[in-house]
Amino acid sequence: MKLTDFLRDRGMLLLLHLVCLFLAAGFFRLTGYSSANTVLFLTVWILLLSVWLAHTFLQRRRFFRGALEILDKVDQRYLLGELLPDSCGLEDRLYREMILRSNKSCVERIRRIEEEQRDYREYMESWVHEIKAPITGIALLCDNRRENVPASGTDYLTISLENQKIENCVDMVLYYARSEEVYKDYLIREVCLEDVAFEVLDKNRLLLIHSRVRADVSCRDNVYTDGKWIAFILNQMVLNSVKYRGEHPMLRVCTRRENDSVLLIFEDNGTGIRPEDLPRIFDKGFTGSNGRDNGRSTGMGLYLCRRLCDRLGVGLSAESEYGAGTKLYLRFPVSSHIRDARLPL
Repeated sequence: MKLTDFLRDRGMLLLLHLVCLFLAAGFFRLTGYSSANTVLFLTVWILLLSVWLAHTFLQRRRFFRGALEILDKVDQRYLLGELLPDSCGLEDRLYREMILRSNKSCVERIRRIEEEQRDYREYMESWVHEIKAPITGIALLCDNRRENVPASGTDYLTISLENQKIENCVDMVLYYARSEEVYKDYLIREVCLEDVAFEVLDKNRLLLIHSRVRADVSCRDNVYTDGKWIAFILNQMVLNSVKYRGEHPMLRVCTRRENDSVLLIFEDNGTGIRPEDLPRIFDKGFTGSNGRDNGRSTGMGLYLCRRLCDRLGVGLSAESEYGAGTKLYLRFPVSSHIRDARLPL
């Protein structure tokens, strides 16, 4: 709080004192008081007023500085009313009471919204589990029909591919709903990245074959993470590579061990990403030039990958050359205790 703002706020009070000073000076002169006594009286008045203003200014500045420090330190700033420093001023107590009542209403509103979001999220998770049953049934039916009725195999292959797209969209909804509360479906254990990569490729084998995409996997390192969540992240990368594939599509998954981490590299030779789009590919809803040209991009895949990686403590970055392909990096931290335990004796 600035002194000029403080004095401007009390402008009417200062004006009243100024008028009173002139009236008192006029009264003293009319009643025969000497000039020396009048000046002495006015000087004492001004001195007392200055001391009172200085004391009040310092007190108010100390109060608001304390309130701002509390506001900067707490995460839940709507609790400011509970944490305000004590004050003997009537206005401060009244303002504090109003803030408390307002905060109470805000907290109740937030609680209702959170309950509604939780109910909606639980419903979406339940719906996803319910819809997965017919999706799996359609996939099995298509596999059986394609093998038993070769003449109509192409039709059933098309149905299988479309059914796989539905399953991928449903999985995205499920993981998006769970991304806020990872701890509910979170299991850290030693995971073989090669097994996860082969699992993802096998899941998308029909899509890869239909799109004539070659895949190379060379990642024998193990890391401690949640295998199911990493599989979903790799699956989104595979789908992007197929969607933006080049003339002779190829993707490669490999790992490289570093001092304090294991780096998984996902590389393709697709259309690549424009330099101006690269810094924003992990933003929610960002489709970029490729997405607008493709017309089927939602801008949610890589955003969700970044969100899940943040929850898992896995680093995610990308580099790309437009027209030549893209590299995505997953950096898994390795604890020094685990690294030292694996060193040969």
